[in-house]
Amino acid sequence: GLTAALVLVGLFAYYGRDLPDVHGLRASWRPPQTTRVLDRRGELLAELFTERRTVVPLERLPEHLVKALLSAEDADFYRHRGLDWPGMVRALWINLRRGTVAQGASTITQQVVKNVVLGGERTLARKVREVLLARRIERDLQKNEILFLYVNHIAFGHGRNGVEEAARFYFGRSVSTLTLGESALLAGIPKSPVRYSPRNNLDLALRRRRWILAQMVEKGFVTQQQADQAAEEPVRLVDRADDEGLAPEAVEVARRMLVQLAGPEALERGGYTVRTTLDRGLQRLARQAVVQGLTSLDTRQGFRGPLS
Repeated sequence: GLTAALVLVGLFAYYGRDLPDVHGLRASWRPPQTTRVLDRRGELLAELFTERRTVVPLERLPEHLVKALLSAEDADFYRHRGLDWPGMVRALWINLRRGTVAQGASTITQQVVKNVVLGGERTLARKVREVLLARRIERDLQKNEILFLYVNHIAFGHGRNGVEEAARFYFGRSVSTLTLGESALLAGIPKSPVRYSPRNNLDLALRRRRWILAQMVEKGFVTQQQADQAAEEPVRLVDRADDEGLAPEAVEVARRMLVQLAGPEALERGGYTVRTTLDRGLQRLARQAVVQGLTSLDTRQGFRGPLS
């Protein structure tokens, strides 16, 4: 007991040196976002990105989505001070004895530290620093600021980061329009995006959705009737039609003009909306007509082989 306590104190003292400053984390956080190129009707032509993310304020999120995420990841988020101390001490001691990061008990605050501040390496040193920084973040940031970072950073599979990109990718709508059933389905994905993506394994995703809805009832977030109705909601995933090649010339012009107007870092930073005068429907018809015309010409004159 005393030896374990001394070892843990020594670990915290050793790895607690030169920690990153998190005081201005919320104000300074500027992650890469998606830039969208739209046609004249506001329909999507293409996306430019280094990371697929669209940052949204907490006010845009339905209340039931926030509660579903809390139920799935950290139901006591608004009550604790960043850490589940008994669980963390137990996990750290086991990890120390094994010499690996075999166990962990991460709150939402710790996940923000891991993903936004430290990166995802799995080492004992990183875990100790995560604990220390979680306490600092809880001291320097408000709970809603921490939650804002979390919902806009977490991965939802298929290269999508944050709740807005996830809602667009799975349901074809903004996060503000999600139903309780859709919110519970999304909330189940971050635990293991490959495993619980409804595009990869719908049965597993639905089982996890039912578990999250049960947790929401247990925590008093929704009634049993609301949970039962949400569990019966059919899952309507949006068809991901690939229109990336629909107007590549126009998209390239938009890209060059964006760099010219906002600087070369604009593409990496992202978050822009570029409107063009093209009509996506007419553009698709024009492309189809050209392809059909070329195919018809080849059929009439015969295939002559590639140009040498």
